[in-house]
Amino acid sequence: MRVRVHDPERTPAHWLEIIQPGQFSVFVLEASRRTPPPGDASVEIAPGFEAAVQFAENTVAHNPSLCCEIYNHQGKAGEPLRTVYEPSVRGRYEGRPRARKEMWAGAGILAVGSALIAYDVKHDLVWLWGSVIGLKLSLVGGVFLVRGVSRYLEAR
Repeated sequence: MRVRVHDPERTPAHWLEIIQPGQFSVFVLEASRRTPPPGDASVEIAPGFEAAVQFAENTVAHNPSLCCEIYNHQGKAGEPLRTVYEPSVRGRYEGRPRARKEMWAGAGILAVGSALIAYDVKHDLVWLWGSVIGLKLSLVGGVFLVRGVSRYLEAR
């Protein structure tokens, strides 16, 4: 059963008040941005997990640019139980290829941040913004690097 996430003309208006324990919700998203397709703020409510997986697989088979996130009856309160991609594009969004991209991006951002800090320290912190921006870039780069390494090792 496909329902709009919020429909003021429906009673109850919000989808979380419709779904029952034992049912599963499937959100269809654009895989590249992880946002709903334009004009499609709806959710599929499936009677069981197998039905939810079947709906998700059929949806991504018809349109590989989409992905589906499956949640239990509590909705998006936690991580999705499963994220379904079309198999030919899965590597762009999860697994080792994606982890490798995150590692390289993190290493690059970390290197730029470290270079800014080193430049500023070498010049006696005259250009204070180098340290400020460099520190922020180093933190972000470090997070991406660690996340990429952990995902890479997890995918082995």
